[in-house]
Amino acid sequence: MDNKYFGNVLSGFVFDMAAGGAICRLADKGYTVKYIKEKLEYPVTFEKVQKTVWEHLLEEKIILMEEPGRKSVKNKVVYTERHGRYGRKSFCGKVVEEKDYSGISWDVAEYNLAVESFSGYIAEKCFQNGMDTAYVSCDFGIIKRKSQSGYEKILSVLDGRQKEYIEGLPWPDKRVYHRPDLRMQEITGILYEKGLYTGCFYFMELGEKIVF
Repeated sequence: MDNKYFGNVLSGFVFDMAAGGAICRLADKGYTVKYIKEKLEYPVTFEKVQKTVWEHLLEEKIILMEEPGRKSVKNKVVYTERHGRYGRKSFCGKVVEEKDYSGISWDVAEYNLAVESFSGYIAEKCFQNGMDTAYVSCDFGIIKRKSQSGYEKILSVLDGRQKEYIEGLPWPDKRVYHRPDLRMQEITGILYEKGLYTGCFYFMELGEKIVF
């Protein structure tokens, strides 16, 4: 039992050193799980890459498992890499203070503009609010469980890059919340245009919740 335990610990450590960091860096650049798996020089399974990417997105608060504003945002330590005189690497940790968004009293509004105005409206709201504290609700896991055909219909209207991103993440059977980066804005814009998106956008700095 002890040998197995230490073997698992060692295996996890080796993975983190050899591939974990590379996976997270590629995820930060916006690459999909499939692309990352293909580009890695290490023998890592798709499922391991997928799990690592998902956990990284949660850690970086790119995805939230609870509705924005329900929990306070804690301080986090950000590590930066430094190089010494002889090229020796070291890491310096800095505590970054984050604003407490718990208990937001949302100004709730229903979107009632034309379909073709959606993308411009969301882009402007993201600009006003800032991207790091904006979120869009995602029900991909719920839809997939309830109706495989409904899930496939959603994927069918997306281009290859967008479809690959959605398929690559292990969406849970519950509503989650994703930062509306450019790719997610494109995805929700297409789905809304096709009548396939219902949900909410949250703009935490503005205190606004837009229902679609």
